[in-house]
Amino acid sequence: MTMNNSQTPPPIPTRSRISFGTKVVLLGLQCALLMIGALAIWILAYSRDERNKDVADQIIKEWGGEVTINGPLASEHPDSALVVRPSTFNCEATVDTKSLHRNIFEAEVFNARVAMSGTINKDNFTAKNDSIYIELNLPTSQLAKLSTLKICGETVEWSRGAHRLYAEVDVSGMPGILEFSTSFDIHGAESLFISQVGEQSFVTIEGEAQNPSFNGNSLPDERHLSGKQFSAQWETDIAPADIYDSRSVGANFLVGVDRYQKVTRSLKYSFMIILLTYASVLFAEIIMKRYIPLFNYFLIGAALIIFYILLLSFSEHMKFGISYLIATAMTVLLITGYMWKMLGSRKVAIAIGSILIGMYVSCYILLTLSTYSLILGSLILFAALAAMMYGSLQLKR
Repeated sequence: MTMNNSQTPPPIPTRSRISFGTKVVLLGLQCALLMIGALAIWILAYSRDERNKDVADQIIKEWGGEVTINGPLASEHPDSALVVRPSTFNCEATVDTKSLHRNIFEAEVFNARVAMSGTINKDNFTAKNDSIYIELNLPTSQLAKLSTLKICGETVEWSRGAHRLYAEVDVSGMPGILEFSTSFDIHGAESLFISQVGEQSFVTIEGEAQNPSFNGNSLPDERHLSGKQFSAQWETDIAPADIYDSRSVGANFLVGVDRYQKVTRSLKYSFMIILLTYASVLFAEIIMKRYIPLFNYFLIGAALIIFYILLLSFSEHMKFGISYLIATAMTVLLITGYMWKMLGSRKVAIAIGSILIGMYVSCYILLTLSTYSLILGSLILFAALAAMMYGSLQLKR
């Protein structure tokens, strides 16, 4: 009697299979091998990041680096040892940051509109000269626009030095309290600091930046952050005798977590994704009673590692979120389709694809929430372990 066995493929010989315990050990070795691939991608991302920093330094060098503004300070003549600080000093800086690109690399720079005003007491000068000198220290090569110095209604042109502006002012006939004002545009990168030169100083820095942080001799008395908009105010009193008491306040304009840092951070979760994916496929193998060779596991793991190469390459040409979405879609569709063809079960393939989507979404949330990433990661691991434990109860011994 001839049996028709054309509907089912012949079973794989038992001697070609391995025990469950041995397979788990070998899968663990596979995970370790795949982590070597993840390490190679991490080295590649680090190398690209260093290259990006070198190019960013070149851009910043050409655009202009950190900006520190000190002054205005008054004296009786340019070489005088007696320096008179303003009685009152008001400075408002409006900052607008932007990214400059060179090929696929970028650097964060800023333009700042600075307006200064205040008063100087003529009685603080020992000699009653007809002229005084006012000096403002800043990187003059980074000035874009410069208005005149206005003092008691008179207009005085600034003279430029290598790192300062100075002006000689005829104060004869002027009142005892000299009111001054000036403004300028200046461009730079990384940080903007303003010295609180007045006996009473009021400094305001506001504008638009992705990731501002406030620094200096004191933190702001008031600060407001809303999206990219920010503002900070400082108010300080200094005794008139402390003319050399230099206090500066300001803001750093950080790039934040850039694309290469996000890729390297995402690689930290690669072992968790590989481990949970292998566990899901192993459960599917046991439940479906379909033997999956180790080579097929390795191909699935390789797809999980290639995800990070896709993420790194895409993120150099588009926003990180879009790159992450495209890399995730490609990886999940590949593995889901592969599991469907391998097991012949659309339901199981969709279940594993859903697990992958959940893991990638969770990892993206971890990347965006720096403050709560540890607690969220711990909760995700706990939930994954709980799901595996309860899933194992469904396995028949």
